[in-house]
Amino acid sequence: MARREKKPEPVDPPKNLAAALFLELMMQMLAFFILLTSMAVIVEEKRLAALGSLAGTFSPMSHGANVSKGEGPGMPARPVAEGARAPKRTAKALTEVAKMLGVKDAFSVLPLDQETVRVRLMERVLFAPGSAELSPVAETLLDALAPIFRKPEVIRVWIAGYTDPTPPRGGPYASNWELSAARALAVFRALAARGVPKGRMVAVGMGDRHPIPGHPEWSRRVEFEIKFRPTTDAPEHHERGLPPRPVRPAVAPPKGM
Repeated sequence: MARREKKPEPVDPPKNLAAALFLELMMQMLAFFILLTSMAVIVEEKRLAALGSLAGTFSPMSHGANVSKGEGPGMPARPVAEGARAPKRTAKALTEVAKMLGVKDAFSVLPLDQETVRVRLMERVLFAPGSAELSPVAETLLDALAPIFRKPEVIRVWIAGYTDPTPPRGGPYASNWELSAARALAVFRALAARGVPKGRMVAVGMGDRHPIPGHPEWSRRVEFEIKFRPTTDAPEHHERGLPPRPVRPAVAPPKGM
């Protein structure tokens, strides 16, 4: 008599199916959040790097490889601001403007880093004592500064007014803070009238709490802090006429490919 074959018993679904589905849902939500964040980044290089990282992490190909010969999407090597010397070029242009207008002794330009330049102007160049009305020299100076501030590589212009501890007398301003804020706002409005985007500028009054020790004449001043778009290549290579250094990919290629 033939033996009856034993039917396989039905396999129960895994007990942690709910946890697995929950984890999958969380991973998809995380991927969506990373995508939204990357699209909101202003700097194009960072946006591309975030997208590249996302593509490599969730790629269906083995070990996160992609269709670009396994090299992964990397950071673009092109400069954003026509080379990495935009702050230096701008500082030189500003110095030439000061020489041309004969205010070099009341005009200070200092590159703070590869993305920022600070400009200081004495009060006497821009305003009469205790006043927030721009002088004729200031109007001419802002005519020359506005085209520089309108350049596409400039992403922010911080305008700050400063005073010394001497309280204002007989004017419309009850405190040095109000005077410094009014001066910063006057410069802001004058630059906006000359085509500098308002969304690119910030005007603040700093009052008399930030003197420059040993130089009281510089305590009464207006400062510009000019912020440039970051660059991705090495400045020293451009200055020496050398090609930019290779940039490490945002997603490393799989080993052995």
